[in-house]
Amino acid sequence: MQRSRRRYPRAEAAFPVRVVGPSGKVWIGEGHDLSPFGAKVRNGHVRLHTLVRLEVDLPGGGPPLAIKALAVRSEPDGVAFTFVDLARAQYHLVRQAVDGLLLHTKLWIMIVEADRAAARVLADHVEREGHAALVLSTAEEALAYLAQDRVDAIMLDLGLPGTSGIALLEALAAREVRIPVVVVSGPTTEAEAARCLELGALDFVTKPFGEDQLKMVVSALSLKSLEERLSG
Repeated sequence: MQRSRRRYPRAEAAFPVRVVGPSGKVWIGEGHDLSPFGAKVRNGHVRLHTLVRLEVDLPGGGPPLAIKALAVRSEPDGVAFTFVDLARAQYHLVRQAVDGLLLHTKLWIMIVEADRAAARVLADHVEREGHAALVLSTAEEALAYLAQDRVDAIMLDLGLPGTSGIALLEALAAREVRIPVVVVSGPTTEAEAARCLELGALDFVTKPFGEDQLKMVVSALSLKSLEERLSG
């Protein structure tokens, strides 16, 4: 089955693998860096350019798979294999496992909020959901950080001192920065809401916000972050 080998994120998760060589010799290894197109295996003990069979127990359960694979690189953290002639059903099982792992990957979420109490509530919720929070109080700080590093998602207040939240969204759009943003702010006008959505914001949550609303916000950011990684 031929597929476009566009860039696809790899899921960092350990899973058991039996590597069966051409002679039938078996090595027990630990798989990681899984994608629908390949994986790395620690303790593979296979020469490069050797065609083997990987017997894989996918993370998250499901039936074990027997996958034909070619050893293409030796790296410090294992032998990199590319899958060969993966059947359609196998491809979808591997992709389902990878997408499930990516969806539960720990995100680095920037919170741009001038109100310390509100920022703490947001950060506490982000951390309870298993992610990491970076709290900044101005758009200038956010832009300075993003000029040197990247985050997975942003929770943004519009009423910031100095440069406004809308101006921050405009700056991100001008720089073609593709990071999921949810506006978590006080009451806004229809014009402000429309402008934020036009600039790419996923949604609004109006203060005061509840626990269920924040849970939905983090879930939406996780899904959009996964979508961006898959399309990247």
